[in-house]
Order: sequence, then C-alpha cells, then structure tokens
Amino acid sequence: MSEESQKFCNLGEEHLRREEPEEALQWYERAPREDPQSPDAWTGRAKACYHLGHLERADRYFRRAQRYVEPGVRDRPRRRGWWSDESGRSFLRLLHWRALCRFWMGLYEDAARLFRRILKLAPSDPLEVRFLLGETYFRMGDLDRAVVEFERADGDPDACYNLGLTWFYKGEFAHSVNAFRRGLFENLYLAARLADLESPPNLPSCRGTHPKELDNEDAAFEYTDRCGDLWLGRPLLRNWLRGIVEHSIVSEDLRRHVEHLRELTVPGLQAGESARIEGANAALRNPDRLARTDDVIAADVMRKVFRVPPSDTGA
Repeated sequence: MSEESQKFCNLGEEHLRREEPEEALQWYERAPREDPQSPDAWTGRAKACYHLGHLERADRYFRRAQRYVEPGVRDRPRRRGWWSDESGRSFLRLLHWRALCRFWMGLYEDAARLFRRILKLAPSDPLEVRFLLGETYFRMGDLDRAVVEFERADGDPDACYNLGLTWFYKGEFAHSVNAFRRGLFENLYLAARLADLESPPNLPSCRGTHPKELDNEDAAFEYTDRCGDLWLGRPLLRNWLRGIVEHSIVSEDLRRHVEHLRELTVPGLQAGESARIEGANAALRNPDRLARTDDVIAADVMRKVFRVPPSDTGA
C-alpha cells in the first residue's frame, strides 16, 4: 500500500472507531485512487458503506477486496490453520463481512454458503458464525439444518432462544421447552424483553458461569435488534415463552441460578468455594437434568397457552 493510501485508510479507520461512517467513507474513497489494488482501502470503504446501510455497495467493495487478497492465500500450506496468521484471519473476516451483507440483503442461500466456507476453513469457529448459519437456515425454512447448527453453538443465548423457536415450529414442544430453559440460564434479560416480563434486577455477571459474557442487557438488545422480527406480531410465541418462565419448576431453577451468581460475586470468595458453586450451577443447567421435567412443563404450558388438553408434547 502506498504511503498516501495508508494515510487515508488510517483516517478512515479513526472515524469508524468514533462511529462516524460518513466521514470515514470520505477518506476511504480517496484511498483506492492512490492504490487501486489495496485490499485495506476497499475493505474500509466497504465497512463504511455497511454501517451506512448501503449493503449492495458494501458487498461489491468487499468482493473487490477479496479479489486482491485471495491470490495471496490460495497456496497456503494445508496444515497451517487459517486463524494462525494475519493473512488467513483477514481473509476469513472478509468472508464474514460478505456473509453479513448477503444475510441482511435477504440472500440467504449466498449467506449460508459463505458461512459454511468460513466454518470449513476454521472449524473452531473463531468468528462465532455458527449461530448465524443456524439463523440463516431458520429464515430459509430449513428447520432441520437450523436445529443442527443451533445445537452446536454451545453457550450462545441467541442460538438457544432461536432453537426454542425452531423446535416450537416443528411441533416438538418438550424440546422447545428445553432450549428455552437453557437460554434463560444464558440470558434472563432477553426473556423479559421477548415475553413482556418484568426486567430482572441487576444481575451479577460471572465468567465462571458465562464465559462468553453474553448474559447482560446489551446482549439482549443485540438479539432483539437482529431477531426481533421473528417475534413481532406473534403473541402465541410470547405467551409460550412467558408460560415457560412462569412455570413453578423453571422459576425455582432460576431462583437458584441467581442465588449462585450472587454467591460467586461475593468479595474474597475462596477458590474452592467458587469451584463448588460453579459445579452446582453447571449441574443445575445440565440439559439432561432439564430433560427429566421438560415433558411436564410442556404439557402444563400447552394447557395454559392453547387451552386444550395436549395429546403429545413432542418428546
């Protein structure tokens, strides 16, 4: 990259950090004039367009950047991991941005293809796209493949809640209960938003129980911002989730969960005691333990929501 192009990219990046995409775009538009084959210049231009909502332009510029990056990574040694060096990481990030553009444009087949390519190159999912692949399948109506990807996105509240939706639409109500119960442990604020429940009091966050730190209100807002349309105008779904949250078995589990969180954030807690509480919390959240009561909860909530005696809970 030429010195002048690098200067314009640095200025554009600074404006992006300040969440000023219009100003960033002005600088990034000048960078390719100095170096037309600079991947950084085209990538920055694409990011600015993406944040401005100009998705078609962003996708076009990301593809342009990929064109200049791809020859340099095409002959990588097979044993070298794609996330192990900057060139591989840059290429994966480009694919990720392109997949997001296609996703938001409603081009789900293209988005799924790009997400699958990322996971093929980096099976450990360092960019955490597996839950997005599941959501893409869900929006395509491919519920079976959505279930597979959501189940594999371990510890992600978005995946748990969307898995609960998927099982609900498949008519597997006990499985839906199980997924939502797992999601409640991952993020209680999200249930309050989706089911019109009273927001929980300020809950302590603990990396020992939530290593991805997705148990907060910000994470709940991000989900509703992206997936709120899946719930909008669907009171039956809201009542289903509300019925699960308010069930006596579930509410008791959540009471114990919150109690564990509060105990884990007591100042001066000894390592041994912390490990004991974390173990108790893991046992409380264990899917197999939850499965033992999912049928009962599903039957009770079905009677309440559908107001008809259930003949099958989908176990």
